[in-house]
Amino acid sequence: MNRTAYILAALAIGGFAVLGMLELISIQTPYLRFVSEVRSVTDRPVWFIGDIVHERTRYDISADELTFVLRDSKDETIVVRYKGLKPAGFDKARKALVRGNCYGNEISAHQIILDQESPYKKQ
Repeated sequence: MNRTAYILAALAIGGFAVLGMLELISIQTPYLRFVSEVRSVTDRPVWFIGDIVHERTRYDISADELTFVLRDSKDETIVVRYKGLKPAGFDKARKALVRGNCYGNEISAHQIILDQESPYKKQ
């Protein structure tokens, strides 16, 4: 093999190593239950689940940004900003699990998972 092939192989291996490390870091993202805990973590992403306060939800279609509020079991709230399409079923969801970074009293979310009631649930 020539020198270029070795360089490309080394770059590919290095790229996969970086991706692996990023995945490992995301797996180690802590799950937090209270807003006070979220506010104390500023150096890495967190997972946080809370009740959606629908009356404080805003979706700016032109900026493609969803802003909403989550409430924890202690009745504390935190604002969540998510850049991207509003998730399907958001308006009917009771809870949301968000992954993101906290900046002051706000989570900049990278991922949203909704907790919805199943249409197949027995009444």
